[in-house]
Amino acid sequence: MESICVITPCFNAARYLPSCLQSVAAQGKRVHKHIVMDGGSKDGSADILDEFSRQDPNLVWRSERDEGQSDALNKALALVDSRYFGWLNADDCYLPGRIAPLIEAAQSAPAPSIVYGDYQVIDANGALVKRRQQPSFNYWDCLYSYLTVQNAAAIFSTDICRQTGGFDKNFEFCMDYDLILRLASKGPVHHVRQYIGSFRHHADAKTSRLQHICESETQRLRLTVSGRSATSLRRRQLIGKMRVATRMLLEGCLASRLSSSNGDGSR
Repeated sequence: MESICVITPCFNAARYLPSCLQSVAAQGKRVHKHIVMDGGSKDGSADILDEFSRQDPNLVWRSERDEGQSDALNKALALVDSRYFGWLNADDCYLPGRIAPLIEAAQSAPAPSIVYGDYQVIDANGALVKRRQQPSFNYWDCLYSYLTVQNAAAIFSTDICRQTGGFDKNFEFCMDYDLILRLASKGPVHHVRQYIGSFRHHADAKTSRLQHICESETQRLRLTVSGRSATSLRRRQLIGKMRVATRMLLEGCLASRLSSSNGDGSR
């Protein structure tokens, strides 16, 4: 029975960290190592990690200053010893037992670069805000209009991630988008129609506080990867939005997008 590692960057996330840790432990034997890299938090996160590690031998953690989220992710990636890894931020969580379907889907040939599922959005207190059924993956649409893969509901090829450079420290927000585009260019991306994880939307999240920087990084990444002009990129974004909406309608997942306003960091 194949298992994976889960990596978690953490900085001053004590309020949400226990939920994250418990959700990974609840995956049972499907996760044999949870690697948490704390950036020297001052809010008691290290104490939580120390206490939890006494109960869970699968938890591996360090607390030290780093150069940001991507640096923490790269430190964690260096300790991964599984074919695939999950990436769960400290304020997010998995649903019980939902890593297993992703691992099972990864057994197909050729081996996928990414396996992802659907996700839900929760608030600061853990209450359900909305559910997000994701469309099937299309690289063109992902590049120009919609980040199809939510990292709290996905697993990623370890080898391809390492071979393509790991996590780019030049991004404060878009290291996920960059990773997904790089991996998707190297192998198939599979979708599992199950809710896998919960993305937490709250006022302290980076995407809530600094949305303008997130949007700027997204635009810069799309321009760089596509090699298009800004004018050409805008045209493709419009076409991409129509393509994604049509595919969502045909695949029965558009209703979940229209049920309430966006606020979950989707691009």
